[in-house]
Amino acid sequence: MKVPFEIKDISTYRSELMGCAIVWIMMLHFTFTQIKPLGFISQYGFSGVEIFILVSGLGLYFSLDKNSCIRTFYRRRILRIFPTYYLLGVPASIILFNDNFFDYLYRYSTIGFWTNNLYWEWYVPSIVVLYLLAPFLKKMIDKRQMHLIICLAIVIIVISCFVVAKEIVSPKDPHFFLLYRIPPFMLGMMCAYWMKQNTSIKYFLIILVAGIPCFILLYPHHHEIYNYKYLSLVFLLPLFIICFTILIKQARFLRRTLAIIGKSSLETYLIQAIFFHAIVTENIVIEPAWHDTITVTLIIISSLLGILVHWLIDKSGILRLL
Repeated sequence: MKVPFEIKDISTYRSELMGCAIVWIMMLHFTFTQIKPLGFISQYGFSGVEIFILVSGLGLYFSLDKNSCIRTFYRRRILRIFPTYYLLGVPASIILFNDNFFDYLYRYSTIGFWTNNLYWEWYVPSIVVLYLLAPFLKKMIDKRQMHLIICLAIVIIVISCFVVAKEIVSPKDPHFFLLYRIPPFMLGMMCAYWMKQNTSIKYFLIILVAGIPCFILLYPHHHEIYNYKYLSLVFLLPLFIICFTILIKQARFLRRTLAIIGKSSLETYLIQAIFFHAIVTENIVIEPAWHDTITVTLIIISSLLGILVHWLIDKSGILRLL
């Protein structure tokens, strides 16, 4: 009997999962107000980031497994992130920030994010930190120091819960977002290790079973403290991965589209961030009657532009030149 989900499916449908994740994130940012089922799904789109980070952790493990040279690894990561980040930073700086040349260079260096200075969105500075951690986490996992990895993940989750409970950080603090995304990144790397060892799905299911009570415990309190909502969703990450993977396996007609969107997810994320910031700052005002129509339009436009920019960067040979 064929099982609906296997641990290797995360790798097989890696691009498709990233496609699902970025679409879900855009649904959160642009929201739906009149189509109620989509509005309900959209409010949990923050979990698309966890999916993206888990899949990234998995991909980085395999990348390091093929070539263990840390210098080569960091060079590839820099070339994947920063040329795109600076390129799409040009319209962002012109439209959103009115930067001069030196502000532009500083903003997209990611330094400003950590010094409470000029920066553009939180995700790229955060993923750069995870890239820096990846070789060291892989070394620990390969040495079968799983107990240390698990303990570290638990400590980070406990600290995150404490920070939320005591309201140490303000709601939507972008620096806090990275803290509780480190365990999903670790989980992605561990999934890659389990695949390499031909381990069954049991460990993944154990994490799923352990996470559901934690979600049930935390989620009801999100009306009291804002960050409980998003922190609690981390515990459902294995469930979201399983559900999306089964959906992808069943919906064959969507696979190619999701895979294409997934491969250009960084570009799509940055482009939709321009639209999102313009809406938040009310540079773009959406009439309520047109809200859902414009939401769908922005998701499609962001995806198409992301695919186009990814293709242009790839075909231009800029990365090979660098």
